[in-house]
Amino acid sequence: MSHIQLSNKYISASISPKGAELRSLRRADSGREYMWSGDAAHWDRVSPTLFPIVGRLHNDAYTWQGRRYNLPQHGFARDLEFDVVHEDGTCASFLLGSAGPFLERYPQQFQLALTYTLDSEALVLRYDVFNPSNSDDLLFSLGAHPAFRWPLDESFPADAHTLQFERSETADRLEVGTDALLTGRKVPFFRDMDHIKLRADLFRAGAIVLEGVKSDSVVFGTEDGPRVRLTAPNAPWWAFWTMPSGPFLCLEPWHGIADKHGADWDLRGKPGMIALPPGESWSWTLKIEPS
Repeated sequence: MSHIQLSNKYISASISPKGAELRSLRRADSGREYMWSGDAAHWDRVSPTLFPIVGRLHNDAYTWQGRRYNLPQHGFARDLEFDVVHEDGTCASFLLGSAGPFLERYPQQFQLALTYTLDSEALVLRYDVFNPSNSDDLLFSLGAHPAFRWPLDESFPADAHTLQFERSETADRLEVGTDALLTGRKVPFFRDMDHIKLRADLFRAGAIVLEGVKSDSVVFGTEDGPRVRLTAPNAPWWAFWTMPSGPFLCLEPWHGIADKHGADWDLRGKPGMIALPPGESWSWTLKIEPS
């Protein structure tokens, strides 16, 4: 299915039904593209939704109701076609129901809806998870993974960019091993600071995963050039990631976390899992503001 196009007089967006993935976000006045291109030479995704897990499971496996199942890193929603249930030029909604191809790996009932809405100069993304079961809690995690061009404008060097938090922070970095699992070590990272000066070697050890961030928003960009603000209220974890020599930076607010090395969880006991009772729903909203 072709991409869904949204536009108003300030910004335009393009969303693919595959993964309900944001693929493009542009300013109308400058024509500037803010999203990473998805070049497969580096990383072929742009803004995947992480569901029903965030990060990797130890041995890519978990236990639920006494049985063992396998799931790939970050789950499966990013790889499946969503149904387009609404489209009007400035708003579009996408729906994924209990996923047939993954029922043997995740035998839980769910509905996951993503709604993109242009609101003046911002793109608002709402996630809605519904549990249609009449007997079992729905156990899930959910995270955002949008990748932005780095540098946002080629006239500014990559190391002129910063991440600016809305408040001074004290937060720890969760160490990630080469197997994409947490080592269990927490490394002091923020101590009464409100920004990170970006450079490629910050990511030599993999993603920067921060626990304890109180800010709801972070601004990525340069002092005198283009910027983008991502607002993600109440995210328990924030991650920032790029590949070696990758010309992009991912800003990732998460409701969920990867396993520790050696973990062997029943899904209900896994840190970061949300237990949604039968018949109830859970919602979360992101806002992306390019300037």
